[in-house]
Amino acid sequence: MPVTFTVVGTGRVCAGMVDNISLGGGCILTEKNLDQGARIVVHIPIAVDTIVTLEAAIVRTSSLGEVGVAFMSLGDEEMQRLAELVDSRSRKDA
Repeated sequence: MPVTFTVVGTGRVCAGMVDNISLGGGCILTEKNLDQGARIVVHIPIAVDTIVTLEAAIVRTSSLGEVGVAFMSLGDEEMQRLAELVDSRSRKDA
């Protein structure tokens, strides 16, 4: 699933692909070099006209362009939308 994310502090907007996602975080594939511990805001399109915006911390990076993120400070609405997204993706994969 294609996503964009903004690096907090610099405002740099980057593109990536979500490789996997859960209620706690996920893995984003990107060509951008990011530092472990950096904070980002992930913009996930869940419908044609709806984007979920989630704050995350980078908890893992690899030389292959994989960035592991942990979601932070999810409100009730974000948690509900994320749960629906995770559920719909798990049904597609089944």
